[in-house]
Amino acid sequence: MKALVTGVAGFIGSHLAEQLLARGDSVVGLDCFTDFYSHDLKQANVDQIANNHKNFSLVKSSIQ
Repeated sequence: MKALVTGVAGFIGSHLAEQLLARGDSVVGLDCFTDFYSHDLKQANVDQIANNHKNFSLVKSSIQ
């Protein structure tokens, strides 16, 4: 399955993406990196996913 996870750099989105990838799905993560969370923290979440899963791609954009 291929999934789109919005807010992928945040706490819930990053954990959801990890779970989907762990079961073998492909994930496209979408996040606009707002200031609601620290940019460094969000980047670290995305880096963790990208470094451990080849079936992950990131789109830095707003869903709007």
